[in-house]
Amino acid sequence: MAGDGPHPRRARSGLRQALLAVAASAVVVGGIAIASDGSGARDATLNAGPGSSAAVLDQGAPSTTLTTTTVAVVPLSPPSDAGAPAAVTDPPASSAPDVAAAPTTVAATPALPATTAPSTDAAAAAAGVPTIDARAYAVYDVSTHTWLGQSNADAPLPVGSVMKLLTSYVVLQAGDLSKIVTVPALQVDASESAIGLYQGETLARDVLFRAMLIVSANDAARSLAIDVGGSTEGFVAAMNAAAKQLGLTETVAANPIGLDAAGAHSSARDMVSLADVLMRNDVFRAAVGKSTARLHGQVFSSTNRLLTSYPGADGIKTGHTTDAGYCLVGSATRDGRTVIVAVLGAGSDDARLAGAGALLDWAFAQPG
Repeated sequence: MAGDGPHPRRARSGLRQALLAVAASAVVVGGIAIASDGSGARDATLNAGPGSSAAVLDQGAPSTTLTTTTVAVVPLSPPSDAGAPAAVTDPPASSAPDVAAAPTTVAATPALPATTAPSTDAAAAAAGVPTIDARAYAVYDVSTHTWLGQSNADAPLPVGSVMKLLTSYVVLQAGDLSKIVTVPALQVDASESAIGLYQGETLARDVLFRAMLIVSANDAARSLAIDVGGSTEGFVAAMNAAAKQLGLTETVAANPIGLDAAGAHSSARDMVSLADVLMRNDVFRAAVGKSTARLHGQVFSSTNRLLTSYPGADGIKTGHTTDAGYCLVGSATRDGRTVIVAVLGAGSDDARLAGAGALLDWAFAQPG
């Protein structure tokens, strides 16, 4: 379960099937993109399409041409300007979706190439890994499919809002990100992260998806869970089924937002493995790489300060609760080489940021 040093190869057959599933089910209508900046203020804007200027627009009506299995899609490429504000709104009802591709049928059981599944048999506990303030960490070289370093990487631990990575996976699997969602009555504690949704408000799934990832908005995550799962309980059941399918053996969800709960936990290795799958999806990658978002005329900054403090950082997600401490799954790319790290149970926001940065620096200094 827990411990330092090399670990035996773990079965990841589910991960081998995940990539195309995420890629096939991730859609964007109207070329919507989002961004974020790392300041303390909160923000979100809309990019109506390639070459257009950002603007805050009203929500559009749901498309009558979409079904649960066939969607008109426009691939969303990673934004070239990571500092631009991110859009969390859809085009107005009078504006037709900017669809540049023929309808694509979502594959029911796509397969992930075996080479993309993390391997544990090389450089699993390389000497010289920096000491950081955290209960567990894992360092994975995406480019070489190699675990470079780890400490308690398989220990089941609370992870806070990092659990929203699993929430994201289930939402992407549901597909139809243009579907309009009516925000239900929600009970969100004043201490929770939120973007200020109100009951009866109508927003597209992709808007809520970005708000959940950039701002870590619990109101957006809860709205998505009820829409996709029919109920919070139904969605959590889907999360746990997905974790089992993916081979995330240390991951159990109790709610869609990562609040502390009996029996809920994940591990540094599981979260890095899931992040590796998700970062191959254009919609997810674009969202977690942005440092600000804008909604309701307000600007919201990303909870992930790594994006604005570490050269080459391109994601991914923070988490913080009383039991979890401060957690961060971070990603950075330098000279075509990408590394993902997970830092769980740090003592402060500064400590998780410093820990992630130290691990990334060390990883990039290792032979590629």
